[in-house]
Amino acid sequence: MKCVVLLLVAQSFSLVPPRCLRCEGTSCDCSRQNLTRVPAAASPLVSDLDLSFNRLEEILKHDFLTYGSLKALLMNNNEIRSVQDEALVPLIRLERLDLSHNRLETLSSAWFQKLSSLLYLNLLGNKYTTVGDGNVFQGLRRLRILQVGGASLQSVKRGHFSGLSDVDQLFFDGRNLQEYEEGGLKETGPIGLVTLDLNGVFARNPAIVRSILSDVVYPNTTLTFTDTSFLRKTLVSPFGFAANLGATSIVFRNVNMSVAACKEILNLLSRSNLTSLTLDGVQMLQTHETASLDQLQMHSLEAIVLKNIEVTSFYNFPSLVFLKSLMTLARRVSLLNSNWFAIPCEVSIDFTELQFLDISDNIFSDLTLSELMCYGGGVLLGLRTLNVSRNHLRSVSSRLFAELPKLQNIDMSGNRLKDMPECCRWPDSLRFLNLSSCHLTAVTRCLPPSLRVLDLSNNHLTEFDTELPFLTHLDVSGNKIGNLPAGGLYPRLTVLSVQNNNLQKLSSKDLQAYKALRRLKAGENPYFCSCEFVAFMTGGRMNHRKLLGGELDFYVCSSPDAERGRRVSDVRLPAFRCHTASALAALCSGILGVCLLAAAAWRRFSVGWYIRMTCAWLRAKRKPRLKKGPPQYDAFVSYSDMDSAWVETHLVPELEQSHPPVRLCLHKRDFLPGGWILDNIMDAIEKSHRTLFVLSRHFVRSEWCVYELDYTHFRLFDQNDDTVVLILLEPIDKRTIPKKFCRLRRAMNSRTYLEWPADGGQLAAFWKRLRAAIQRHD
Repeated sequence: MKCVVLLLVAQSFSLVPPRCLRCEGTSCDCSRQNLTRVPAAASPLVSDLDLSFNRLEEILKHDFLTYGSLKALLMNNNEIRSVQDEALVPLIRLERLDLSHNRLETLSSAWFQKLSSLLYLNLLGNKYTTVGDGNVFQGLRRLRILQVGGASLQSVKRGHFSGLSDVDQLFFDGRNLQEYEEGGLKETGPIGLVTLDLNGVFARNPAIVRSILSDVVYPNTTLTFTDTSFLRKTLVSPFGFAANLGATSIVFRNVNMSVAACKEILNLLSRSNLTSLTLDGVQMLQTHETASLDQLQMHSLEAIVLKNIEVTSFYNFPSLVFLKSLMTLARRVSLLNSNWFAIPCEVSIDFTELQFLDISDNIFSDLTLSELMCYGGGVLLGLRTLNVSRNHLRSVSSRLFAELPKLQNIDMSGNRLKDMPECCRWPDSLRFLNLSSCHLTAVTRCLPPSLRVLDLSNNHLTEFDTELPFLTHLDVSGNKIGNLPAGGLYPRLTVLSVQNNNLQKLSSKDLQAYKALRRLKAGENPYFCSCEFVAFMTGGRMNHRKLLGGELDFYVCSSPDAERGRRVSDVRLPAFRCHTASALAALCSGILGVCLLAAAAWRRFSVGWYIRMTCAWLRAKRKPRLKKGPPQYDAFVSYSDMDSAWVETHLVPELEQSHPPVRLCLHKRDFLPGGWILDNIMDAIEKSHRTLFVLSRHFVRSEWCVYELDYTHFRLFDQNDDTVVLILLEPIDKRTIPKKFCRLRRAMNSRTYLEWPADGGQLAAFWKRLRAAIQRHD
């Protein structure tokens, strides 16, 4: 009871650390859970812990004792005011730490002294007014990315950034900086990418801006200015200083800029070695201030990027007048997502150095594109790549590009091209064409035969059969194609993408015509999982498996219904279904073999004879017995037709003409005509006092004779009477009698029989004994 009370009290005072509710593997996402304490480690192997957007206020020294494997720790957007000196000491493997947007008023070197593996550190948006008393980052020898500063930062002095000799990227927010000691950022050494937010400093103290630039700008440095306003041309004077220091790339991101300030910046950069100029998310403002644009001398300029540009009072703004000078110098120009709808021919005609032009995500139409290309009038002769994707084009105007002798790449994707002409003129140099997501329903011979790469994905094509002898990469995914394109039309094709179409089958036969194919992407189709298809996908040759790569999970059965939704690699079809002919052949062979064996057994073991005899015996068993009375015959004679001469010459005269005569039943004479032979035999035996068997080799070969013997044996066993008389007409070797005639063999072994004498002198005795056997009373 005391333990329960203590536990409840501990929980009420937050002594028991909470648990993170979302942990998977070695990653725990504890963000947005309203936590006020660091949760207990779900596992000692946790490597990623996200505690962002909670209500943490203090980090205690024992909070991370069980997080020894942690590599990434995110604690941004909390209310952290203090971190105990030893709180981060256990995190010796930590590589990423985010403490941004909290309420830290001071930074302590004790936090970082054991974090020798740290690569990324974000301290933006806190309450500290100075970076520290020095040596704060001394232990971070491997740090590559540092984000530091915020609206509260007031002062930076020399030594604050000592120890950071390998930083590659620096984001410095000094928008309200009041004091900067020259050399404060110098100790970081050359930095490849520097981003500065110095919005208020440009207007308040340009000298601080120049001091910062002198510390962070080196040759080959990319310098980015973000979240800043340049509304007067007098504010941009530090840019000339930056150009002289050797910055090769300058980026303006999310800034407000007047036209006059923009022109002044270009003037200051005119004689620099600048290779790249980017305006991203810039709002251009037309003010009453004016400025002239000098003759630009930026001969090293390679690339201009104007992205997400917003121009107020666009139609009153001479936007292209001063940009024309830049474009005539640059080799790569990108005008992206800025609602550009036209570039006059008077401007583009001077783009003699231009090799790359990207005007994607704008509102160019067929007419204004024609204006840009001067209606195919021989401009942009050095152009190698043109990107006009996601504009308002409606047709494939190949004539505009026919006179561009160096053009190799065209991207027209994302336009609503309603048709494609039957014949087109393209430059022989064209190698890449992107017509994806263009709402095309058919493709004609308009396609340039010189293509190496063609992208027709995400259209409405039902077939593709245009011959392209040099094509190496073809992407027709996301269409409605029901069969693979004919491989013979693309003898050099190495990569084919036909994902998300209407393919229902795929086999080695379909791929035989692709002589050079190395990679096939054909997943996400409504496949019919036939035996041929499943065998090809799961048990095909090694080169087929290499062709499909490791994407078998994307091949799913659409039919038959029993396999719908299953991955092809998991399907196991019955062998009889997949090898019907072979299975039927094997089955028929088996049946034939069984039949042959049965026939051999039938013949070898006289199965038929046994069956007939059994049926006869059963019939005899069911046949009603005759009423007891004097027999009609003295003897029924069972003999073979081959012995009929002996019977008719010797037996019948001798017995029937004797005194008294012996009444004999002979099948030739006394059987009922038209009756079933078995019925006649059984009736004859039933109506006779004795059954006389004339044994010979012919008798043994006669099944009916032996049946008569068997039936007599049945009668003998059933009625316990002795009715059998045996006459051995000739010597018979008992071993020659077939085993099936078991009753005959047994009768010859167990009964006395009369032998027909070879000596005529013994005939009288023979007949006497025979009459006695027949007339004997039982």
